[in-house]
Amino acid sequence: MPPAGMNKQETRGFEARETICLAALHCLAELGYARTTILRIVNRANVSKGALQHHFPTKEDLMTATAERILRNATFMPEAAQQQRSLHRDTAQEIMRGWTKLVDTDEYRALLEILVAIRTDKALQERLSPILKEWNKQRVAKSVAMYESADGSDDHVGQLMTLNICMMRGLVIQNQYNDDPAENLRLMKTWVELLIPLLKPRA
Repeated sequence: MPPAGMNKQETRGFEARETICLAALHCLAELGYARTTILRIVNRANVSKGALQHHFPTKEDLMTATAERILRNATFMPEAAQQQRSLHRDTAQEIMRGWTKLVDTDEYRALLEILVAIRTDKALQERLSPILKEWNKQRVAKSVAMYESADGSDDHVGQLMTLNICMMRGLVIQNQYNDDPAENLRLMKTWVELLIPLLKPRA
């Protein structure tokens, strides 16, 4: 939904950008970064090339906005909601939810395509690296607010949750190495069994 306080013109602009970013996201997830062309995005979004370039003059602009959209939707919930959920759901459920709702998704597969492209696309790297680092900093801080480690170290919580997201990223790629769609879910359950003794929700 558009942010509160927008006038009609601003709302139309916001909705057009959302439509274009969503089309880019689906192209990335289905076709990969190299085959995600402006023409394919235009066709998917059902907009003119001029309309796309009005909102996103360069591919770097569009990929940056698409990545920001994905990261925004993958952000931990507001603090009050986090605290309430921690009273009713255990740590294992929360970690599995991260896998099923945030990572094992077309949105995250699209983000992975952008992350791989950053390695060699210097212009995109310059645009996105600061955004990714800030998102990661906030993610670690919120993990520390939600959990404590068995040894009481906040640094350990941050390390464990960083290892957790690295594990999840790797499992998205692991799909290419097996024929059983349920294998990743079994691997996640095994990973959670290893991780849970090291973490617990804060009181």
